[in-house]
Amino acid sequence: MKLEDGVQTGIMLFMGAAAGAVSFTHVHDATVAAGQPSWVGWVNAVTIELMALALGLEIRRRRRNGGKKVKSVMVMMMFFIALSLGAQVLDAEPTLVGWLAASVAALGFLALVKVVLSRPAEVKEEPDPAEVDAPRSAPAPAAHAAVTEPIDVVSTMVEPPAVAAEPAAAQTDWTNAFANLGNEGR
Repeated sequence: MKLEDGVQTGIMLFMGAAAGAVSFTHVHDATVAAGQPSWVGWVNAVTIELMALALGLEIRRRRRNGGKKVKSVMVMMMFFIALSLGAQVLDAEPTLVGWLAASVAALGFLALVKVVLSRPAEVKEEPDPAEVDAPRSAPAPAAHAAVTEPIDVVSTMVEPPAVAAEPAAAQTDWTNAFANLGNEGR
């Protein structure tokens, strides 16, 4: 792992923890303010945040496997992200600056996750043809190599199964019957 990958992973984990804490708290508080018990607020917070992450991973998996039916999963993910952001701006000052201040941790984390998950696969460098040695053949077995276990030649021989000879007419009828199988109604 390259140093920059490790640093970026550390930053993403820290931002995820910070954004999760902020978002969980806002979703919990919004649920409790709506008259639900505190434990329901925590369940809602966990559900909303984990659904957004799980759906993001599902989108990545589907794109990696051919990109089939990604739009419906994308709509569901956007719904859960909107719920999370809605809870975050609910108590904020009703201005653009207030809404941004309330949701900056989540937006930053979402942006970083999007960048990391949409990163193109690393291309492995091809070796320089001038540096590649000519293909080598497998080394020949040593002439003096000893066989460690005796080979039972008789057990490796396979006898063909015995076939009873049928009259030529019977073989012809069987061959024709097999060839015409399924063509009776035509």
